Amino acid sequence: MAPLANTKTYKLNNGVTIPAVGFGTFANEGATGETYKAVTHALNTGYRHLDCAWFYQNEAEVGDAVHDFLKSNPSVKRADLFICTKVWPHLMEPEDIKWSFNNSLEKLRMDYIDLFLLHWPFAVEPNENRMPKIGTDGKYILKKGLTENLEPSWRAVEEINRSGKARAIGCSNWTIEGLKKLLAYAEVKPAVNQIECHPFLPNDDLVQFCFKNDIVPEAYSPLGSQNQVPTTGETVRENKTLKEVAERSGHDLAQVLLAWGLRRGYVVLPKSSTPKRIESNWLVPELSDEDFEAVQSVAKGRHTRFVNMKDTFGHNVWPEEE
Repeated sequence: MAPLANTKTYKLNNGVTIPAVGFGTFANEGATGETYKAVTHALNTGYRHLDCAWFYQNEAEVGDAVHDFLKSNPSVKRADLFICTKVWPHLMEPEDIKWSFNNSLEKLRMDYIDLFLLHWPFAVEPNENRMPKIGTDGKYILKKGLTENLEPSWRAVEEINRSGKARAIGCSNWTIEGLKKLLAYAEVKPAVNQIECHPFLPNDDLVQFCFKNDIVPEAYSPLGSQNQVPTTGETVRENKTLKEVAERSGHDLAQVLLAWGLRRGYVVLPKSSTPKRIESNWLVPELSDEDFEAVQSVAKGRHTRFVNMKDTFGHNVWPEEE
């Protein structure tokens, strides 16, 4: 049995330690109680890093699960956990960012957050209910000025960091160009960039850019997607080479994909609401050189993004991929 890599940690550029395997709390089902059950099971399994977001609209359940878990497990302290949350694009004005952060804090029942991220690199209009305003075309309404210069948004995030309420700050879905702009005006450098990353979207240039600039990449959708590659009809889980690696190493495919991410040097954020999957995703092995190279050979030259909400956003973060 290969040794496990699931307790691996990384040091962020401000000295804060981040667990390399996190648990994604985005719930597709949205059924009441699902998130509470999944997070409770993840914490009992051993996960100590939870990836949350204001827009998932389930942070109260995450907060209750953490609160109840800590109460029934006195040997585990809040300081042993690493909690991330994010602000959605309709709350990118400085005052709205602070409101979103405090709203998350309240729902999570916490007095600080370990990592606070800008969820997307653009800004849109809010409606009177603090949700994204939908235009006549059924899409979000872009705030052009703020989108072109997000410095005021980043300043608000820096302020939250300086207050001690967010131990580290960063971004999500930012491109190399966007990060270059951000690094030019940032007084506090982003510690993290959370991006889609799997063998069909290895995102090599962006990952390397992050490493060079002392930014830890975090992979969401690290297991790829059940969706097909539009041009070829392929899926990650049906890829012959990946299935062979899983079979010969005695691990399931998800474990292999997570291990590949850790071996590449970044955080992986699997999500599941199935108890068995939550457990098996936690048992990430160390990948042998041979298996790592086999997965690398699948990833080479690929660039298939499964998560692009441009039809909802009315804005494409990656126009060059059209």
